[in-house]
Amino acid sequence: MTDQQNPTLPPEPPWPQETGIWGSYALHCHCGAIRYNMKLSPPIFESEAEGKGVYPVMSCNCSYCERVGYLTVHPLVENVEFTQGLEHRAEYLTSGQTAPLWFCKKCGSALGADIRGLMEKMGAPLRYGLNVRMLKDSDVKKLTIKEVTFMKDMPPKYDIGPPESEKSQA
Repeated sequence: MTDQQNPTLPPEPPWPQETGIWGSYALHCHCGAIRYNMKLSPPIFESEAEGKGVYPVMSCNCSYCERVGYLTVHPLVENVEFTQGLEHRAEYLTSGQTAPLWFCKKCGSALGADIRGLMEKMGAPLRYGLNVRMLKDSDVKKLTIKEVTFMKDMPPKYDIGPPESEKSQA
C-alpha cells in the first residue's frame, strides 16, 4: 500500500526504457504564448522509431487527467526546455498537493505536471508529465495510447463538496 507521504512507483512505470532512438518535439499552448521542446526515447511516432518501438502515450484514470483529457509522456527534466512564455504559465494543485499541474493563464491550455517532487520521493530520476495534445502539428490518431489504471485507488480522492446553491440552503 502506498501513501501520500511515501509514494512508490507502480509495478510497471508508465515510461519505457530508452532505445537510443530519439524524437524531438515542439509543443505550445493553444494561443502560442508558452512554447517548449522535449526529447524522448523511444520516439512517440512509429515513423521515427526505426523498428525499435514507440513511447506509448499514457491515458491516466485519475480524476484530473480524465476530466481535462490529458494524454501524457514523462520525459526526463533535462530533456525539456521551455523557450517562451513562462510568465504565462500558472499552476493548480489537486487534493494530493504533490504535483503542480500547469496551464496557460491566457488560453487555459492544460500543459502538463511538474512531477519532480513525486519522483524525488520515489527515488526515481526527475521527470515532467507533459500533455502531448500540446504537440505542434500532432495527430493523436498516430499515437500508441496506453491505458494506465494504477492511480485508480490512490488516495486521496478529490472531493469538491456540494454546489454553492446547496450550501446556502443548509
